[in-house]
This record gives sequence, C-alpha cells and structure tokens, in this order.
Amino acid sequence: MRLLGIDHMDTVARQKSRLMRVAMTASGIFVHMMVCWVILSLEYMNLTPVQFLGLVSVAAIGFLAFVLAIMLEWNLSFEDPDMALPQMLWASSVVIMTAFFTVDLTPVVVFSGVALIVAGANRLSRLELLAFVFYSITLYGVSIFFKAPFDSVSWINEIVSFLAFGFVLFIGPQLYRFEVGMIEDVLLDRNKALSEALRRIEDLATRDELTGVYNRRYLADILARQKALADRQDYRFSLAYVDLDFFKRVNDRFGHATGDTVLRGFADIAVKILREVDCVARIGGEEFVLVLGGTPRQDAVIAARRIGEELREMQVSGIEPAYRITASIGISEYRKGEEVGELMERADRALYDAKHTGRNQIIIAD
Repeated sequence: MRLLGIDHMDTVARQKSRLMRVAMTASGIFVHMMVCWVILSLEYMNLTPVQFLGLVSVAAIGFLAFVLAIMLEWNLSFEDPDMALPQMLWASSVVIMTAFFTVDLTPVVVFSGVALIVAGANRLSRLELLAFVFYSITLYGVSIFFKAPFDSVSWINEIVSFLAFGFVLFIGPQLYRFEVGMIEDVLLDRNKALSEALRRIEDLATRDELTGVYNRRYLADILARQKALADRQDYRFSLAYVDLDFFKRVNDRFGHATGDTVLRGFADIAVKILREVDCVARIGGEEFVLVLGGTPRQDAVIAARRIGEELREMQVSGIEPAYRITASIGISEYRKGEEVGELMERADRALYDAKHTGRNQIIIAD
C-alpha cells in the first residue's frame, strides 16, 4: 500500500509538470496572438476582428484538448505521456495559420512564433524533431502555394521567409540544445568541484591532517557503531592503544620534520596491515588507536605484532641508518553491555603497563 501511495504521488507530480508545460506553450502562443492582433489593427491581415477571434478560439481549443487529456489521465496510455510532439505540431500549425492570413509582414508573424517553437522543440527526440521540421516546412510551403501568385513580388518574399523559417526551425533547436548542453557542462563541473570541496571538508573534519588517518572525532563514531553492532548480535571487536616509544627523542635528535615522517610512516604501516573494515586513528602526539572489527583480542595481538615488526624495520633517519623506533601497545576486547569509555580505559591501562614494564611490547587487558 505504501508503494502504491508513493507511485500515485509521483504520477500526480508528473501530471502537474505536464500541465505546466502545456500552460507555458499556450502562453507563448498567446503572446504570438497579441503580436498578430497588433498586425491586424494595422490592417496587414486578411481577417476581420471576428474571424481573428475565431482563429484564437481554434488555437485555444487545441490546447484545452491537451489539458483535458492530462486531467483525465488519457495521456498515460500514450507512448509519450508528455505529448511533446503533438503540442509542437499544434503550436506550429497555429503560427503558420496566422502567417497565411498576413500580408507583407509575414516574417514578423512567423518569427514571433519561431522562438516559442525552437524552445519547445528542445523536448523532442531526434526522430521527433525531424518529423516536426518536415511537417512544419511542408505545411508552410503548402500555405505559400495557395497564398501568393507565382509571378508576384510577394511570392518571392514568401519564399525568402519560407527558407529562413526552414533554416531557423532546423538549426534553432540544435543551437538551443548546444547552449543548454554547455550550461549543463558548466553546472556539472561546478557540482564536481562542490562535491570535491565537500569531500575535502569531510576529510578535514574526520581525518588527521598530518597522517591522513582518522581523528578522535571519527573514532568516537566508529566505536559507537561497533558497540551497537556487538550489543545486537554475536559480534566481537577489539581496541588497541599504540604509543611510539621515546618519540620525543626522535624530535630532539633529528628534528620535528623527521618526527612527522615517522608518524606518517607508522600510519602507513598500520593502514597497510589492517583491513579496510578496521580503523586507524591518531588521537594526539604519538598516540594512535586501532579498532579491529569482528576481531577477538587474540587475533588483534597478531595484527599488532605484525605492525610492531614492520615499525622496527622502518628507517627513522638517513643520518643514523641503524636508529630504530618501537611501539608499546595495549589491547582490550569489547565486553557486551559495557560503555565505550570502559573499553578505552581498559586498553589505556594495558598500554600503561606495556610502557612501564619495558616498552616495545603488547599487553592484553583483563
């Protein structure tokens, strides 16, 4: 029932949009008719005011038919529910009918309607556009044949208007689509730039700028999600506190630039060894936290040991190639129902024990 309701709402929204497009096309024809009324008042149309109003009524009836088809949802059974091609054919017919009754000022009448036709034809497929152009040019050509004698100057003017009409009718939609395409490309580029900027902002909000791993804020979110998952089902995860041993000596001995390189090196090692589902976060200075999803503490120890081994193989500085750095690690496994703070406190105590009982070792919390 819910899906049916959503589908109905979507249909209603689409039908309203179609009514709006019919109204826009009809409004364009209304403006065209206002131009024709001025030309009629200047006596450049072979119609009486009553006959002109009759022509306006015929045009209005055509558009009311489209409105009725949409309101009664007859259009939904059509291959093209938008009825774009029929609307454009009718609009073109109205413009050509008014041009047929115009004397000397035919180009004014024709091209006051062409702008509307060009914009509306943009909604047509390529095949529909070709059919539309063929219909309009043919109808206009037939109207000229019956309108002006072949040996008159006015017939030559009509032919010039006809050629211009055909050219604009065929080229206009292409140019319109080209311009719209350029605008869409610009908007697409801007959207890409905006998406990249938003991604960058998100990274700045969730990642450590120096190492590229996650920061304390994102760590809190990860732990909350891991806890919720473990509390709902049979799921285990572990937490590892990591502290680089005697890191201050690196800064004092080789400079802060080398210290930064060491921090980035450790982060790279941890990210390489751990899985994508795991999390590496820097919480300050030389302290890192590893969150190992779906991992009991025994497996967490194996991963931590591999990280420690690779860290000891990493060269700290070319000045002293033999100089190495180690890490102390405290590990705790989540106990169902405990708070995240308790989990972190147990890992922190294990790290404290590792640092104060010789460093360069892994301690598992009780």
